[in-house]
Amino acid sequence: MAQGIAAPSLSGSSARFQLLPGTKPFGGALWFKALGAQNNATHFIYDLNFYVDNPGAAQALEFNVTQSANGGRYNFSTQCDLAGGHTWRVWDPVGFKWVASSVTCATPAANTWTHVVWEFERQPGGSVIFTAVTMNGQRGVVNLSMPHTGDSNSGVDIAYQSDANLTGTPYSVWLDKVSLTYW
Repeated sequence: MAQGIAAPSLSGSSARFQLLPGTKPFGGALWFKALGAQNNATHFIYDLNFYVDNPGAAQALEFNVTQSANGGRYNFSTQCDLAGGHTWRVWDPVGFKWVASSVTCATPAANTWTHVVWEFERQPGGSVIFTAVTMNGQRGVVNLSMPHTGDSNSGVDIAYQSDANLTGTPYSVWLDKVSLTYW
C-alpha cells in the first residue's frame, strides 16, 4: 500500500493497493485501520470510492467493518465476487464461508472511479444485518443476517482487501474518500 497518491485521486490523496508479480494464486493484500472503542454504535455506513486498473485480474474486492463490543465480535465483511457469480457476498463467521446475496456486483469499468456505500446494523440479540449496498447510485437491498462470535476486545475497524485470481495476476486498486459513519 502507498498513501498520498495524487493521480488517480478524487481528493488529491488516494491510497494505492498493489498485487505484484509473484503473488500466489488466491493471495491478497489487506489493509485495515483501527478506530477505537465504539461499544454503543449499532448502525454503520461505510462509504468509499475505488479505482481499479485491471478488474478482470481480481478474484474479488473486499470491504469490511468489524466491531468488538460487550463480549461479541460483529463482522460486517463483504465481497464483490468478480470471478464467480458477480454478486455481493457476505461473510458467515460461524460457517467460515461467503454467502451470496441477491444483489449483483457488476465488474467495475477499468480506470474509472466507482462509489460504494454499505449499510450495516447490529441487532440487540447479536445478529449482524447487511442492510443494503449502493454502487454508483444504484441501491440494492441485501437484508442478510449473520451471527456474531465471542470476543473480549473492544473496538471498531475498517478494512479493504484485494484478492488475487487463480493465476495471481497483478493489479492495482486505489481508494479515496473513505469514511465510516456510526451511531
